[in-house]
Amino acid sequence: MKAKRSLGQNFLVNAGIAEKITVFADLLPEDHILEIGPGKGILTKILVRRASQVTAVEKDDRLFDQLANVFAGQGNVTLIHEDILECDLSALIQTGTKIVANLPYNIASQLIIRLTDYADQLSSVVVMVQREVAERICAGTGQKEYSGLSVLVSSAFEAVPGFVVGPNNFIPAPKVTSQVIKLLPGETSIPQAVRPVFKKVVFQAFAQRRKMLKNSLLGLVHMDRDLLYDIAQDAQIDLSRRPQNLSSEDYHRLSISYGHRVTFGE
Repeated sequence: MKAKRSLGQNFLVNAGIAEKITVFADLLPEDHILEIGPGKGILTKILVRRASQVTAVEKDDRLFDQLANVFAGQGNVTLIHEDILECDLSALIQTGTKIVANLPYNIASQLIIRLTDYADQLSSVVVMVQREVAERICAGTGQKEYSGLSVLVSSAFEAVPGFVVGPNNFIPAPKVTSQVIKLLPGETSIPQAVRPVFKKVVFQAFAQRRKMLKNSLLGLVHMDRDLLYDIAQDAQIDLSRRPQNLSSEDYHRLSISYGHRVTFGE
């Protein structure tokens, strides 16, 4: 079966790597696993032997039909034929769910950002992504790779870098190296009520990452220079700093101050 480039498909063919992913995920017999983009099922086959329940979401028509044949009669597997980016995640994630997946490259960042809203319900997230994405997710404040993605993930999870996977372990072989990472719910996370504003502030700041905050944050809705200085003073943020020099907690304070002063939708 030929991979579809439009869906970011690169099929993992090394069963040893799939096994290594499940070991890194610390699976328990009672676990409920959510797998995203199971592809041809090389990882799924191991997951169903290790966990009590596996829910696998596959968008591709051909792959879904193939998976349905492979796992027909398997009582602990639920296959869902949908686009994960359009799914109601609250219906798929229950308290204690573990996500284990080889994510399609083209949706990895977008999906992980969505998962930050469910960190308090997830036990862990173990995914394989493009190495550059893994480095951004795991980067700390001020590091070269530190980005809006770094901030958003660190606001909900502790990111643990895992092992690197070369292109030769896939068909077709991608032009990039992959890396497995683990996300564990953080001890303190941004409250759900603040998260929509928090995301707006972070995205706006990093949209112009080379500019100082006193310039980049002016693009926020209803923002002007006087309001921005009031917000920064309240949040104890120096506006001459650049986006990559602020921690998740710094952005949290900015978001609270901004949210208190601005009514959206007017």
